[in-house]
Amino acid sequence: MTRSSQLKAKDVENQQKLDESAEAAERLLNKRSMGVSKRELYMRKIQDLGSLPSAELKAHADDSIKTLMKKLDGVNKKLKKYSHVNKKAFDQYVNFSDQREDLISRKEELDSGAEKVKELIESLDKKKDEAISRTFRGVSAHFRDVWNELVPDGSGELVMRTALDELEEDEEDNKSLEVSLFRGVSIRVRFSNVGEQVSE
Repeated sequence: MTRSSQLKAKDVENQQKLDESAEAAERLLNKRSMGVSKRELYMRKIQDLGSLPSAELKAHADDSIKTLMKKLDGVNKKLKKYSHVNKKAFDQYVNFSDQREDLISRKEELDSGAEKVKELIESLDKKKDEAISRTFRGVSAHFRDVWNELVPDGSGELVMRTALDELEEDEEDNKSLEVSLFRGVSIRVRFSNVGEQVSE
């Protein structure tokens, strides 16, 4: 075997070793990237679990993965008993509680508004009754003056009929009065000082 053939054989052998090393390095790189992706996956899962109580971690720190997997399987089987439970119930409860609070607040606002409207109606009714009384007194005074001019020896007056008059008349029926205080006008006249009074 010549020196050049020896070198070629050595070169082929070295090339094979180099290829094997490159393949091994590639396998290690793949294994490393898979390990990194697994670590990231487990880190995400741990974050999803939230803060883990250190006492629980210490209690299971010495358990093997096989033991932990058995415990996890047992817990998952117990959880299946509750699979029919509405998982959104708490969210719905919170949502409905918020809606209830909003409705209670709106009811209070409406009640307050209704009370103010009642007060306004009472105030307007009072002003209306005062205006009617004032106007009636003026009209009654003019009627008396006109009657005295028409019938000098007589007397005449206008009388306002109110709900209180009707209440006295209908006391036996116990009728409740829910409308305006004023019911109408009556006329009382005399054609002479000694004559009989006529009411209409």
